[in-house]
Amino acid sequence: MSKSPPLASLPPGSDLVAAWARRQGLTHHHYPRDEWFRAWEPHDTLLSPEHYFNAVSWVLPGASATVVEPWYSASGCEPLERTLLLYLSHPGLTRRAAARGGEHFNTRTTFLLSAPPPRVRLGDPPWDEAMASFAASSSEAVAALPPRLRRLLASWRFAGHLELRPGGLILHVADRPPSVAGYQRFVEEAPHLLQTLGGPA
Repeated sequence: MSKSPPLASLPPGSDLVAAWARRQGLTHHHYPRDEWFRAWEPHDTLLSPEHYFNAVSWVLPGASATVVEPWYSASGCEPLERTLLLYLSHPGLTRRAAARGGEHFNTRTTFLLSAPPPRVRLGDPPWDEAMASFAASSSEAVAALPPRLRRLLASWRFAGHLELRPGGLILHVADRPPSVAGYQRFVEEAPHLLQTLGGPA
């Protein structure tokens, strides 16, 4: 277990999230293991938060999912904005790419040690107009972001960050607060995300 972040109290709404998770039969930790999340870094387009709170985890067919509140502020301070991140782990994910719709408070803009992959176009005009895509090559981005996934995100009018790498993905949806409703949305969406990553159809 990692040590508890030095905050005066848990973020507002923490008890509501914990009670909801218990009712749903999901695993909840107010102070999740920091090391698990740090193993996903460095991020390509997302800032790395200072701390993580209220991780809710569950199992999907052949996969596992965790939703967590990233704390984008120094210890003891309130962040300007609060949000959620979804982590999906699945051995069938083998590609690396990132995509961003819009500019957000948690968009990474400084690159001291690790630069992001280059920005590429997928040859899908609606996607390329709405999203900034990053990968080692256009062909890698097309393989990592199959048409079914692009159509799903377009149906959501997606804004936020998506990062895929071998073994998993991270999803941030803009303007989704760390409320019970926000967690519930990710629980509902996670299976659909996994289904879209099964191939190019």
